Amino acid sequence: MDTLKQAEPFDPNWQRYCPQKSFPPYRHIPGVTPHPIRDPLGHSYGMEEAHDTEPLSPELWRQNEDYLYGVDLYNFAYWWEAHEAWEGLWHQAEDTYRLFLQGLIQVSASLIKYHMRMLRPLRTLSTAGRDKLRQVVAECEDTGGNYMGLNLPDFLNTADAFFAPFFAGTVTETTYRKNSVKPLILLTH
Repeated sequence: MDTLKQAEPFDPNWQRYCPQKSFPPYRHIPGVTPHPIRDPLGHSYGMEEAHDTEPLSPELWRQNEDYLYGVDLYNFAYWWEAHEAWEGLWHQAEDTYRLFLQGLIQVSASLIKYHMRMLRPLRTLSTAGRDKLRQVVAECEDTGGNYMGLNLPDFLNTADAFFAPFFAGTVTETTYRKNSVKPLILLTH
């Protein structure tokens, strides 16, 4: 598949948090690649996903394979797949945990739009996602904004710097190709 179809990770040597789960054979780009679940040619068509029957609390994030695998998918440019991994958790989550997951999902979705050169949804989704993560920071003052292993203030500073050029008056192909700042998720142990 050509570069239009397949996103490239910002850092292909980034660490993995759930290495026991392999990556899908391709990164889904809506309208370009077969839909992973609905299309018979999709990489996850007909597969039942195994999830914990009892959702794990945010404090047990180190044991939460769905969360960690979502982080790996996100970091390796499987943004649609990361969104799907986190959405399963989001459906069961409440309060701050739900807000956190929704913020990550929206930032991940905005990166799909970044890859597809869709400026308006990139702006809308990146803003909505980052705003939700800022709310989580406000709710987690006692931990310095660290939530589920992610230093949110640091991540938001990086994400803000990454997305800022896309809010300029003029956005060109050069804007998309300049990504000196990489909005990767680094979990602390």
